[in-house]
Amino acid sequence: MQRYRATVVGSFPRPAAVADTMKRPSLAQPEIDDLIRWAVAQQVGLGLEIITDGEGYRENMYYYYQKRMDGVSMENMVPQSFGPAGFTIECARVVGTLANPRFHLAHNWKVAREAAPAGIVVKQTVTGPHMLTRFSLNERPDLYPDEQALCRAYANILRQELNELIAAGCEHIQFDEPAWTESPQQSEWAVDILNELIDSLNRVRIGLHVCGGNPRRKRVYFTKYTDLAPAFRKAHIHEVLLEHCTLGYNLMDLWKLWDFKGDLGLGVIDQRSDVIETPDVIRQRLQPALEYFPPERLLLTSECGFGHVPVDITRAKLSTLTRTSRELGRAASA
Repeated sequence: MQRYRATVVGSFPRPAAVADTMKRPSLAQPEIDDLIRWAVAQQVGLGLEIITDGEGYRENMYYYYQKRMDGVSMENMVPQSFGPAGFTIECARVVGTLANPRFHLAHNWKVAREAAPAGIVVKQTVTGPHMLTRFSLNERPDLYPDEQALCRAYANILRQELNELIAAGCEHIQFDEPAWTESPQQSEWAVDILNELIDSLNRVRIGLHVCGGNPRRKRVYFTKYTDLAPAFRKAHIHEVLLEHCTLGYNLMDLWKLWDFKGDLGLGVIDQRSDVIETPDVIRQRLQPALEYFPPERLLLTSECGFGHVPVDITRAKLSTLTRTSRELGRAASA
């Protein structure tokens, strides 16, 4: 079994600014396809073994889905504040039955898959149903009487496109649920609904990424992972991708509460900083995890996505990551 693998959490920076706003994208599908092919070539060239389509076509991780389904309005959105850092966004309004998803996940994944060499894994990242629920203003309690009902409706919408994605050949799906750290009191029912969705997807590897938020390279939620241990213990997943290198507490305490049998995507790169990590720094950050996970169950990655990081900084950080991962793998196999 391969020792150490290098991956990305999800987003990759765009090659240049595009004329998008948060609510009204300007990219046509041929432009999106070119952007995906560019992101794939970049990731492969940097030596990553598990890549994504780069997510460069998204307005952000929640509007992208909300504006591409029936029942959600992006008009007259209401500002809402989340977390102790005062992170405020305009929330989309749920005004009718959620239906008719138009996310193009299968198409985008196929473009990425065709652009990548056969030996490279192309995973598809998708925003989880709890995140979409949390960043929605429910104006139809007659349809969705509480947040759990709305969350289950979002899960049902995602299921439609994820089944198309799997039919297209995708074998690796990663759910992103950063709002668990914003509203930890909801995490146990949120994972129950996520599990319902996961259990309906056949023959696919499931990853889960939970972070403290990363808008404009800032952490905005501060719940400790140990406080989410009851939810993590219930999750039907094969891998988990977590922050590590900039936490104000010891991530390893989580494994005293969660006997996780899957793989750990360990955040050894700080995408919020322009400082380029050295191989020695990466090795030091990795070391504590080796007490709980053998090398073949560790994926080396960043704490969150690179969407707002300059391209040259992203390349430098990931180049060091992949080089160090290969060196560690050779040393472990010697």
